[in-house]
Amino acid sequence: MATRRKLPNGTGSVERVKYTPQGKVRVNQYRARLPKSKGRKDIGFYKTYTKALDALINYKEPEPEITFKEIFQQFKRSNEFLKVSSKTQARHEKSFQRFEELHDMNIHDIKYSDLQDVLDQMELEGYEKPLGNGEYIHMEYSQNSIKRLKIVVSKIYQRAIKENLIQLDLSKYLEVGGVGIRRHKETFTKSEIETLFKSIPHNPDAMHVLVMIFTGMRTGEYLYLKTNKIDLDKNQIKDFGEKTDAGKTRKMYIHPRIKDIVKYLIKQSQTGNIVEATRLNGETYIPSDTKFYKDIYYPALEKAGIKRKIPYTCRYTFATIAHQSGVSDKALQKLMGHTDFAVTANSYIQEYDDYLYKELQKI
Repeated sequence: MATRRKLPNGTGSVERVKYTPQGKVRVNQYRARLPKSKGRKDIGFYKTYTKALDALINYKEPEPEITFKEIFQQFKRSNEFLKVSSKTQARHEKSFQRFEELHDMNIHDIKYSDLQDVLDQMELEGYEKPLGNGEYIHMEYSQNSIKRLKIVVSKIYQRAIKENLIQLDLSKYLEVGGVGIRRHKETFTKSEIETLFKSIPHNPDAMHVLVMIFTGMRTGEYLYLKTNKIDLDKNQIKDFGEKTDAGKTRKMYIHPRIKDIVKYLIKQSQTGNIVEATRLNGETYIPSDTKFYKDIYYPALEKAGIKRKIPYTCRYTFATIAHQSGVSDKALQKLMGHTDFAVTANSYIQEYDDYLYKELQKI
């Protein structure tokens, strides 16, 4: 057999290692090893010399792990951040906090949809503006307010590109909504809701998604819902709301389709909270909204085979189905916790294509 030519310096080496440390004959006997300059690390064992050599030549170092938050911290130490006004710095900080669920994610693992969902959530939820008499009015964020989120993402990605951590700037593709730009707000379809019910045996967290759909609760309301606020005999959930006075004192009625789910969640609760998570050491705790999204809500959709939809989709689905089922405007306004039905109608009720089609048949 011809002697193989020595590999150039800095390439690494391929050598035959016939036996394991235990003395057994290896199936894959050719070891590919990185050069000394890269720590002489083994990259694997292969069946033939050629395969080991190919692996060595085509080897790429794994991308360095760095989180979304770490890059933002780098940006904060940069002259670009330090030279702007304190007001602008505060806006960058506030915008960054909107991306809380992405803070600890590796920048390489973040997808476009992860970023866009945060902008969509801000657009969809709006905010409650106090009128000074104990009443609130629902407002939508301006395009400039939402654009600030895109700007801070752009700063993070530009910093990562300068450090040669990534090549693609996802911020360029983000869509900014807001007042004057009303994009379609998704809802869960009837078949998706049925799919969630069917998935419960192997996907118990789907129960939380279903309760949110059938109650129309805001994420924060559901996340911190105490079991003592639930009256199974009267089929009511009371005094659980947030934001407006109408929201804080409102009642929600437990739909028959989720009553057994609610009953089960109450029975399982160890903290007195409807939503719980378990640490690796077995300790039960109430998760933050970030943990809820990352470990409960989105995985439940994935396990059910349903495309990613933001948590507020549950609230829009509730409002739309209730409206189309004939719930009166006043009743729906109270169920949603709004002080004005116009808020419910303009910001929450979505129109299904099949519903519109049926309405057209009446003409």
